[in-house]
Amino acid sequence: MLENYHRTTYNSADIETLISLGRIDCVDTNQFRDDLESFAAIFRWENERFSSPSTFKNTSDELSKIEKQAKRLADSLKQISNEAFTALEKEAFLDEAQMIGKRDDTNLKPSMVLSINDFVDEQNLVGISITIQSLSNILDGLKERAARSKESLTKRGTGKIPDYGLRIWLINIQDSWPRWSKTGFTRDVDSTGQPITPAAQFCVYALQKIDPSYSVSRIVNGMKNLINERNKRSGKIRE
Repeated sequence: MLENYHRTTYNSADIETLISLGRIDCVDTNQFRDDLESFAAIFRWENERFSSPSTFKNTSDELSKIEKQAKRLADSLKQISNEAFTALEKEAFLDEAQMIGKRDDTNLKPSMVLSINDFVDEQNLVGISITIQSLSNILDGLKERAARSKESLTKRGTGKIPDYGLRIWLINIQDSWPRWSKTGFTRDVDSTGQPITPAAQFCVYALQKIDPSYSVSRIVNGMKNLINERNKRSGKIRE
């Protein structure tokens, strides 16, 4: 899923700037860039997930629809005639033959055979056939899980949605910081609110390359909240 959120965020000049701002002691700049691009992809994914969250009613209705459709199809499979069963089994056999003939990593089309490469690296096994009985069992399980999920839903509050993307991104940067720099992960600013510590300057520059709409104060306050939260958990008073 994350591959959909990967794109080139930082060019060579950006990497040089970030190394300078953060006083990064970085031997492998390619790995450094890869880490930053991965963190950027996670940021985009998190932001998209929570930018327009579904309402309680919409989510409940969606799960109800899945529950009903799974039940309907499972019931149809349980009541299937011998003629229909034989026809489906014939098609499944053709899927098996095609999978054996191709022997590659991709599912060529909708199929009753799952490529084993999606699960394990096993040279002697090409795929796993899905029988009518096993498909019926899976649908029954999906129906039950959809019903159970509705019961566990909680209504979202009406307050401001937390800045999950920024928080996860800052956690990843802070956790990587000891490997990158000998400076502390601090967020001091000058009288105008501009960052003056290596970590703060690094975070502002790096995050604004991902999303220019993020203000300096939003990023620095995110650092402040994360540092304070972790300091409380560790018993520290100040970073």
